[in-house]
Amino acid sequence: MKKIIVFFILFLCTNTLYAGQKGIDFDWDKNEIFAQDEIIVKFKEGISENIKKAIHSRMGALSYYDSYRKAFQIVKVKEGKVKKKVEAYSRLPQVEYAEPNYIYRACFTPNDEYYSYQWNFNQINMEEAWDYSKGAGVIVAIVDTGVDPNGVDSFGSRILRGKSFIPLSFNSKDFESHGTHVAGTVAQETNNKEGVCGVAFEAYILPVKVLNRFGSGLDSWISNGIRWAADNGADVINLSLGGQYGGFTLKLAVDYAFSKGVTIVAAAGNENLDTINYPAAYENVIAVGAVNYDKKRAPYSNYGMKLDLVAPGGNLSEDLNHDGLDDGILQETFEKRLFGWKRWDYELFQGTSMATPHVSGVVALIKAIHPDYTPSEIKQVLISTAEDLGQSGWDTEYGYGLLNAASAVKYKLSH
Repeated sequence: MKKIIVFFILFLCTNTLYAGQKGIDFDWDKNEIFAQDEIIVKFKEGISENIKKAIHSRMGALSYYDSYRKAFQIVKVKEGKVKKKVEAYSRLPQVEYAEPNYIYRACFTPNDEYYSYQWNFNQINMEEAWDYSKGAGVIVAIVDTGVDPNGVDSFGSRILRGKSFIPLSFNSKDFESHGTHVAGTVAQETNNKEGVCGVAFEAYILPVKVLNRFGSGLDSWISNGIRWAADNGADVINLSLGGQYGGFTLKLAVDYAFSKGVTIVAAAGNENLDTINYPAAYENVIAVGAVNYDKKRAPYSNYGMKLDLVAPGGNLSEDLNHDGLDDGILQETFEKRLFGWKRWDYELFQGTSMATPHVSGVVALIKAIHPDYTPSEIKQVLISTAEDLGQSGWDTEYGYGLLNAASAVKYKLSH
């Protein structure tokens, strides 16, 4: 058998604008893209070293040194004075240009075997988002059918000890497959040359079992699970579940978690109704609908006045990208077999249940960068950066638009 050798090349990329020359505008508020205590200065040909030294002294430079082969100079300035110094140097007739010392980041593309089939990650600009955050240290509670950690790809050491609120169920292990698939979208082990990827693959998963092996659960089980997750370190709660009636017990559980600083994300529902299911419809929850590969509302996705965002949910009746697979959401889970035996595989699911963990994962990315952001502030980031779909502005079909992971992690609230 011939050996096939694949070479992975790490490129460096940036989203900054070239902006030091005279007359070029620059967004100085985006100060995370350049060093805060130094600038680059290029003098015109023929300027002597003595004149350069005198200019630096007059400009109040703390120090300066030449680049390789004296192509330019790096000038140390007081922290926070980059804008002022760039503008001052740029006005001098001896200076060809002055600009910030931009920050570049390695462009991350995972090496997982089936990543090319995860069209959903490209749809929400995950690769660019990963250059800023991978969700390190954030805890996402999967309040669902449980999570089985025994897959081939799985979650590494990032799955925490969970809890079951199903009577006569003594652990949080999944026997239905839904919760494991959902957890995979949030935080599947990534860049391990195996299987598929997850949105926030440095985040922790906290399994909370509130739905039985048939995928259903009582209000009391779910409410208990939400409260327990909030009390046991969850930063984000993913609720890929719902019903058409919202009682006080569930609302108070949601409000309790919200009051403890937990961001709650829930599925809009799969009945193609003009009303959003509960708990997604509660005020303190981010309600998520689903779109297809072509960014159109999925035919099953609920819509209506309480909808906040949409995210990839897939459509198993289409193959619009012609990759040979139905346009579902691909993650590792298992097929149920007789006597509790499981066959592990990478399965395509569809639904607002699949759209919701994309949002929960991006919330984890944001939380890792901005641990002080409240649930309301995180929601504001998401809706402010969403890709507008349908009618201009908010509408009942798409809410504020399609989740945009890259824009969300780069967005800073003005306080």
